[in-house]
This record gives sequence, C-alpha cells and structure tokens, in this order.
Amino acid sequence: MKKPMADYVKLPGFDAYKEWFKDFAELYREDGILQVTWHTKGGPMHHSGMSHRAMSQLTRILSLDVENEIIIFTHIGDNWMIESDANGWETYSKLPTERFQHQYFDDTNLIKNMVFDLDVPTIGAIPGPGFHWDSAMLCDVTVCTEDTKLEVPHAQGGLVPGDGMGLMAQHFFGTKRGNYYMMTTRQFTARDMLNFGMVSEVVEKGKALERAWEIARMWKTMSYENRTIMADLAKRPLQKLFVEDLKLHTVSEQYGSLLRIAAGELGDENAAQQDEKYISRVNDWRYATRDMEAPQTAESWRNMPKKATEWFKKVKAGEIENPYVFEHSNEPADYEV
Repeated sequence: MKKPMADYVKLPGFDAYKEWFKDFAELYREDGILQVTWHTKGGPMHHSGMSHRAMSQLTRILSLDVENEIIIFTHIGDNWMIESDANGWETYSKLPTERFQHQYFDDTNLIKNMVFDLDVPTIGAIPGPGFHWDSAMLCDVTVCTEDTKLEVPHAQGGLVPGDGMGLMAQHFFGTKRGNYYMMTTRQFTARDMLNFGMVSEVVEKGKALERAWEIARMWKTMSYENRTIMADLAKRPLQKLFVEDLKLHTVSEQYGSLLRIAAGELGDENAAQQDEKYISRVNDWRYATRDMEAPQTAESWRNMPKKATEWFKKVKAGEIENPYVFEHSNEPADYEV
C-alpha cells in the first residue's frame, strides 16, 4: 500500500483531555466503555458558569475520540448535583458579551451536544436527588435510584424555565403534565419518572452505576457498527425536538433574565429573579424534606426561603441532620454563600 499524501490529523488523546477536565469530571475507560463522573475539584459538583461550559466542552471532545464506544454519565457520591458555587458566576453576570456567550452558546450546547455530537450509545446513572440533570436524561437509557427526585426549579426563582429541562419535561411527560411540573416547580419522584417515561429503570440505592455498567457490557456483545447505528435511532426523537424548539427555549430564558437585569430585579431569593449563585441557600432543604413533592401554592412559593432558613438554623443547632453535608465537603475556606 502506498503512503497517502497526508496522514490523519493527530487529535489529543485520552490522557490529554482527561487532564484538561480534571476539575469537573473524572474519566475512566475500560474496554471502550467510558465513565464520566461529574464533580468539582474532587468533591460534589457545584453549579457554576465554569462547570456549565465544561459540560458542553467535554461532550464535544469525547465525540472526537473513536475509542469511546459507549459512554456512561454519572455524579460523584450518593446524589446528583445539589449545590451552586456562589463565587462561580461573576463572568456569567458580565454584560453584554460574557453573559451572551454563557446563555446563548453554553446553555444550548450543553443540551444539543449530547444528542448531536455523541454518535455512540449513552447511559445516564443517577445516584440520587439533585438538579441540572440534563446530561443523565439526554442519554439513550437512564437509570436512577429509588430515592431520586428531581424538578424544573426555575419558575420559583422567577426565571423563565428555558434551559432545556422544561422542554424535556414536556417531551417525556406529555404537554399538560410537563407544563404543570415546569410551571409549578413541583418535584417528581423516581416512580413518577418511570411511570411518565423519563427514566428506563429504577434500582436500589447505590446500584445505579453498577446497573449502567451491566447494560454497557450487554451492548458490547453487539457489533460496534450495529450498536452505534442503534444509538443514532435512539437519539432521533430528541434531535427532531431540539431542531424545532431548543434555541427558542434557551433564548427565551436569556431574554427574561436580561429584562430583570435591566429592571434591577436580579438578586437574592427575595428579588423578582434569583441569581444562580444563591441556589445553595435552599437546595439542601428542597431535597432533604418532602415539601416540594406536594402541589405548590402561592403561600408555599413565598415561604420557601423562610422555611429553608429555619431548617438551616435547626441543622446548625444540632436539632436535625443535613443528609447532604457531603455536598459541602470540597468547598474552600473562603467560600461565600
């Protein structure tokens, strides 16, 4: 065989991009099966402008490596993302360019890269409650634990729910039921999600990742070509949905936020729209109690920050235990909430 005029382009290998994303994801690959474990600096993932961008960047990089034959997305610890980095939103707040880039590009890419860039089978393994569950639910198959409960939280904080989670609720739950959960922020449980068609299986606590690997190894018994073609068929319904509606949703959230910024109404949980950096003040309470599983009212919305504050006071006084103390394990000493 004669030598071609030019060789294949040499892209960065696994070890190189594993190092690039080490602050946000642990990458482990065995027999072509790649496990992506979201985290922040070795502890639970803290939602930030930086993690938001890294999620979409990593997905694109993974799609360029043909050695990633099956991909599993999960989260460190016993639950999904719960906290927000209070100091990780400064670039997100800069107008006009940085905020535009974060909302116009990052919000959209985080969603679309999962179904347009990844041509291989994907599995989401959700180990427990949390928010910003996009990457797990956008997988071809999603497994969650029996204690998992999720939500589309935006409206209660005064945001337009346009980052893709509301769109997915409409898609998986049906229009009316999806609208209801999107517009009232009521939490949906593992059993709800199984019944509504959002997850594929519900397993015992601590078993989600184990089950994901079992499914991945099952797929490995198929030929590489056929399982990859199968994955493209699995992604097609979401691809069609996102071509139609994703950009409209993400731009709508951006527009609503800019209106509140212009009106001087973006701030803490008492403002007309809550700034992303204040999410951690209420999230532990939202997932540790069952208040958000019930139908919401005007009173429950108004009292949410107050109830969360009272709950934290009891935690601090030792009267009750915070089951999500691990979520704060990697916060620096000067972390500000």
